Amino acid sequence: MKNWRKQQRSRLLEQRATLAADERSRIQHSVISNLRQLLQHQTPATLGIYWPIKGELDCRGFAKELINSGWTVAVPVINNKTKMLDFSHWQPGMPMVQGTWNIPVPAHQHLLAPDMFLIPLLGFDSDNYRLGYGGGYYDRTLAVQAHRVTTVGVGIEQGRLETIFPQPYDIAMNMIVTEAGIQKT
Repeated sequence: MKNWRKQQRSRLLEQRATLAADERSRIQHSVISNLRQLLQHQTPATLGIYWPIKGELDCRGFAKELINSGWTVAVPVINNKTKMLDFSHWQPGMPMVQGTWNIPVPAHQHLLAPDMFLIPLLGFDSDNYRLGYGGGYYDRTLAVQAHRVTTVGVGIEQGRLETIFPQPYDIAMNMIVTEAGIQKT
């Protein structure tokens, strides 16, 4: 199973990397439109987003819209001691520094507990299990949350798999958003 997952990750990363710019833009626009639809009637709360790496869809412009509508936004900060994610308040233009894996994090961190996470995914299945990069950061983080967090996997439809062969530690997303729409459990 470990080798299968590794092969799928490589294949999906390669597919995502070879998307033409106009196709990537179309997908990005559709996914953001679907996220707007999902959140348009939600009461503003604290939303954990991700900093896009490895060709992930970029939700930062959408996050800026949400901030202007009263939402609070936080970005993940890898906690190297716990191997989990902390979330720090973020807004466009704030000073950032390079964190673990050179992923930007706020220079002056103010930790928050998001009510909802937008979580990047490489692959996903019809049961809303996600295939990420294999580090387990989100699964470990979600497993110990003191309050219920709504999880929204964000990715592209070409990442749809028949199954990811979920392991006992995998946590299903509440929903998956791609350019094709919103998949709920």
